[in-house]
Amino acid sequence: MKFRANIPPRWIKNAQKSRKRIEPAIVEALQSVISIRRNRPRAQVALKKANHDFKAVLSRWETAYNKENFYRGIRILLELQRNGSSKL
Repeated sequence: MKFRANIPPRWIKNAQKSRKRIEPAIVEALQSVISIRRNRPRAQVALKKANHDFKAVLSRWETAYNKENFYRGIRILLELQRNGSSKL
């Protein structure tokens, strides 16, 4: 069974750019958690909210990372099926 579908390299680059755009938000959220732990150790509600925000941003990053790797994997499998080898 031969597949004629293709995953354009642009899809992989778009997924990578999407993931890279989220990384500054991860740094900011992590610094917020660290700052609250250091400066206000008894502020449990603020710490819980900061942890929740950090996990939400990290989840978005992880989804983008998985999407990028899924596209890359499908592209490699299609190239292997067509050519017997892949450059990726």
